[in-house]
Amino acid sequence: MGERIKVLLVEDDGDSRELLAELLEMDFDVITAPDGVAGLRAFEDDHPDVVVTDESLPGMCGTALAHEVKTRQPKAGVILVSGYTDVDAGCCDVVLRKPIDVERLSAAVGSLGEAARH
Repeated sequence: MGERIKVLLVEDDGDSRELLAELLEMDFDVITAPDGVAGLRAFEDDHPDVVVTDESLPGMCGTALAHEVKTRQPKAGVILVSGYTDVDAGCCDVVLRKPIDVERLSAAVGSLGEAARH
């Protein structure tokens, strides 16, 4: 068994961030950030395989973060989570609507994480 897939979870709501991180930690190594700017810094410092980001973030929205991630590391997977229906998520690999289906999220993280490593 190789290293676990590393996930960066960017979510400004502390309770949601904590809960999602806890659920994802069963299968993946998870690091978290409270906003887009901190998320980009964490991406550069920790080089995760997959970034899961909320769209509505202070400082830098999720789609802007996704664009920055893909510019720096095109193979990294990006999952955008949004409560909005009209989001231009062109640089995101997967878009999930709120409320989040944790099984779908976990499956998407797994497949994107594997793809990022090959």
